[in-house]
Amino acid sequence: MNPGALDSPVYRLDRLKRLSELEPWHFWFVGRQAMVIRLIEKHVAPGARILDIGCGTGWMSRALSCRGYRTAGLDLHPDGLRAMRAAIPGAMPVQAVAEQLPFGRGTWEAALLLDVLEHADDRRVLEELRRVLRPGGILVTSVPALPWLWSHRDEIAGHRRRYTRRQLRRLAADSGFGLREMRAYQFFLFPLVLAGRVLGRGGPELCRMEEQPPPTFNRLLARINRIEVALGEFIPWPWGSSLVAVCSRT
Repeated sequence: MNPGALDSPVYRLDRLKRLSELEPWHFWFVGRQAMVIRLIEKHVAPGARILDIGCGTGWMSRALSCRGYRTAGLDLHPDGLRAMRAAIPGAMPVQAVAEQLPFGRGTWEAALLLDVLEHADDRRVLEELRRVLRPGGILVTSVPALPWLWSHRDEIAGHRRRYTRRQLRRLAADSGFGLREMRAYQFFLFPLVLAGRVLGRGGPELCRMEEQPPPTFNRLLARINRIEVALGEFIPWPWGSSLVAVCSRT
């Protein structure tokens, strides 16, 4: 489940406000943010400069900025960047596309690519990112997993692909990144994801239901995702609806 990744040109501008409303409370975002923050704090030095590519309204940049990291958000759409500038003191919003980053070589110590690669020329994006990261710089990326989960949600989101572990590992290696670790996300909720994808292949109704779970049910699912993320420090979950990888620039 990724209710917020509607990034096609048709939908993106209309959904920015909705996305900013979903991120603070929706169970999918709550769990993913918890995982990404854990990985950043584990692999990236305090106070490092982090480039958040495809930042949307800057929710993740805000969370990292509150933890002492120096963040800049990059996105194509100015509406989200304006929201980011208003919400984060000292924010550095940059309007650009991921395939053509407006930075010099070795500018950044770390970068985020959260549900971006599936929308873009993934090899070109990683080639550009390798250029602007310092040697040894850290990349944290998340992508939708398991091509056979393809459904109506992928189509309205403008996805080009979903990934297997092998595909993501090979893509990173071919692009000059060494894999530090890879985790599955939403293992516990995978039965719900599977049911939703199968039932949702016929149309958008179930997608709308995923975006608006009853508050009590949403809190339960968010708690399940947080527990899964915490246990993921010790248990390598075998599958999930998403993959989150930490790589270093070789």
